[in-house]
Amino acid sequence: MAVVLSMESGPVLVLSWAMDGVNEGMEVEFRSPGEAGASLPGDPIDVSGHVDWEGLLGVPIVSIGTSWHIPNEGCPEMPWAYNFRFSDESSLFIALGEAEGTGFTYMPDALLVVFDMSLAAAYKTPAASSCG
Repeated sequence: MAVVLSMESGPVLVLSWAMDGVNEGMEVEFRSPGEAGASLPGDPIDVSGHVDWEGLLGVPIVSIGTSWHIPNEGCPEMPWAYNFRFSDESSLFIALGEAEGTGFTYMPDALLVVFDMSLAAAYKTPAASSCG
C-alpha cells in the first residue's frame, strides 16, 4: 500500500509502510515518473478526480511535518505520519493506521489519508510525538 504524489516538476513522492523486523514506520522516497509504481503492491488507483483531492491539484506544498514514534522497546524512532501544508492553507495528513468506527486506530501495515486536520490532530499512536 502506498500514496503516490506526482509533482508538476516531474518527480513522484512515494509514501508507503515499511517493516524491518519489529521496526515499523513510513518510507518516503522520490522516484522518477516512470518508476513511481515499480515494486509497490496492488494496482494503482487514480484519485485525482475525487472531490477531496481535486482542490490540492496544482497547489504547491510549502511544508512537510513529520511525526515520530518508537514502535517497540529497543527500536529506533521511526516516522509514522506526515502532514503536508499547501500554499492555499489546506493540509493533508498521511499516517499509518486505518479507519475504525468514527475514528482511527494504529495499524502498521495500512495507510490513512486525512483531509480534516481536527481529525488528524486527534489521532495518535501510543508512543508518538505530534505531527508538525
